[in-house]
Amino acid sequence: MTQNPTNKFTPAGFIKLMSFLHMGIAVTPIILGALFYFNNDDPKLLVSDSNDVFLAIVPIVALASIYVSDLIFKKIVASIPQNEGLRSKLAKFQTASIIKYALLEGASLFSIVIFGNTQNLLYLIIGAFLLFYLFLQRPTKQRIEAALNLQGAEKAKFNRLDEPLV
Repeated sequence: MTQNPTNKFTPAGFIKLMSFLHMGIAVTPIILGALFYFNNDDPKLLVSDSNDVFLAIVPIVALASIYVSDLIFKKIVASIPQNEGLRSKLAKFQTASIIKYALLEGASLFSIVIFGNTQNLLYLIIGAFLLFYLFLQRPTKQRIEAALNLQGAEKAKFNRLDEPLV
């Protein structure tokens, strides 16, 4: 029996794709932060400027993005039926992960843009913290297995990294 070469969706390919998406989303704030930092004349760390409304807004957005991204991710993953096929579970995991990464990236970009406008290093530090948290969310085989609660035959199928999923 011959297999269709275009239908080679393997666990290893999925992990590579997720890693590529993760890094692709994370690289934009890094580049933007570096551009803003090196093009700034005289950045300062100001934590007590009472006229700066962003001292309240940026940390709230940062914390909210961490909380909401995790909440949405868990809600989407929890809604996946246990009897659903592995390929479908992986697709929903991918959707949940992209939403999580995008929310964290958005808050990081917001913080970095505010740094570019105010030259206050506190916002760049908050953006860097969000990027660090985003890097901690890197998709690995073990994290995918744990998030999807793969057991038995599904876990064995996922562990056969180069075998196409049907």
